[in-house]
Amino acid sequence: MNIPKKSKKKKKRKNRPKDKDDKPNRRMKKKKQKSQDRKRGDLRIPIEPLIPQCQVCEEKKADFYCSKDAVHYCQNCESQVHTPFMKKMHQEFIFNQPYIQREEINPNICDKHKKELSLFCKDDNELICTKCYETCRKNNHSILGLNEYSNEISEKIKIILNKIHIEKIQNNETIKHTLVNQNKLKQEIKELGNYIENEFNLLIEKIQNSKINYLNLLKKVEIISKTNFTKILNKKEKKKKKINKNKSKIKKLKKMKKKEKIIKLIQGSKKIIEEKDEKMKKMKKNKEEKGRGLKKKEFEVEFELFLEELEELEEEFDPKMNHKNIIQLKNDNKTAWNPSDKGGYRGYICGKKIYSRGKHEIKIKIDQFPYPKNEPNEIRFGVVRTKNREKFIKNFEWEGTYYFETEWKEIRIGILKLESRKCQIENGKCIKKNYSEEIYLKKNDIFTIFLDMDNKIIIFKINEIYLEGWEKLPESVNFFVDLGYQRIREEKNQITLIRKL
Repeated sequence: MNIPKKSKKKKKRKNRPKDKDDKPNRRMKKKKQKSQDRKRGDLRIPIEPLIPQCQVCEEKKADFYCSKDAVHYCQNCESQVHTPFMKKMHQEFIFNQPYIQREEINPNICDKHKKELSLFCKDDNELICTKCYETCRKNNHSILGLNEYSNEISEKIKIILNKIHIEKIQNNETIKHTLVNQNKLKQEIKELGNYIENEFNLLIEKIQNSKINYLNLLKKVEIISKTNFTKILNKKEKKKKKINKNKSKIKKLKKMKKKEKIIKLIQGSKKIIEEKDEKMKKMKKNKEEKGRGLKKKEFEVEFELFLEELEELEEEFDPKMNHKNIIQLKNDNKTAWNPSDKGGYRGYICGKKIYSRGKHEIKIKIDQFPYPKNEPNEIRFGVVRTKNREKFIKNFEWEGTYYFETEWKEIRIGILKLESRKCQIENGKCIKKNYSEEIYLKKNDIFTIFLDMDNKIIIFKINEIYLEGWEKLPESVNFFVDLGYQRIREEKNQITLIRKL
């Protein structure tokens, strides 16, 4: 028989002997693979593996994939994220095998039967070929054509798109409303800011005006004090002149007496002597009356001089005027302090000096005063009416007092606020006026009280800060101190009156 060359070649290739190691020839393998690919229609195409990068470090390529986290991991990141305990618990979700080279499969051809996918099975939710159709039909599955299936999906997509469109419109409306509200809020915030700025400016103006008023008052007080001082000097000079005139009159009267004695010697008659005696008696009466008047005037002058000297005397504390002997005195009754260790007691003490006329200055140095922030301690300096000072010390009656005080007040639970103010108590009424600044008294502070008893005025000063006082004081007053509640601590409340140089 005539055999074609190709077939002969094939037979020859089949009858070729194998190698000694029984290994197939590589060329034969490649040709077989090509022929198989041609028969299948080039279904499988060799592709290089597509290995993604690690989604944690983004530097190395991924070695693992977790289906639960839906994250690609390299070996280091996977060991850090998935502990051995988690691997035991979630072993199903973690794909522990590394990525392997794969071959892409044509999605339009069935893997089992190698035919085109032309139908869709609803029960299996898969695309099937004609051979798969027979098995699905036996199992009574519902099967659709690709067109029907595509129509159903398109309708569902349309419904979903309509819903998305409606939600988009609603979202746009909400965005518009939010923008409108944002603009309104911005306008309100601007208005509030302008309002706050205006009020702040008004407060600053008021503070500046109040400062100017205080300075003007101080100037007025200085002018009044100077004028009163000049008036007192003028009065002294006038009184001295009157005293000199009276002395000259007394000398004249003495000369008259001498002359009358000479007349008595010259005239020897009794009548003349009697007449002269009567005249002398009358003269004596007049002289006595004039002498009495001169004594009164001299007493007034001496009393005024005494008062002027009393103004120059130094103030000191009166140990008798001490509340329950809580406060003790030292340093020649110049220093007052509370040595008790019990705590909770208040101590009042008054000065010895009575102020009724003239101008006076009382300076106090705060030697020890434990007064930290947010602690309910307090202190008071001022004057009390001399009539009421015993009731003030013994019975806690504050009638007729004019003073400065600092006090902590509880605004909320655990939150305290310092209030510094001037106080006046008259006829059972208490008038309190707070100062604008919070004044924290501490060691070595100097507190000064200015008294003008001619004009009945009191003014306070702390270091270099002048504070408002009161007018219309009583006729006579005494200086007093309230050292406040004593706390249990090493340092005790202590003040000292500064000696005049």
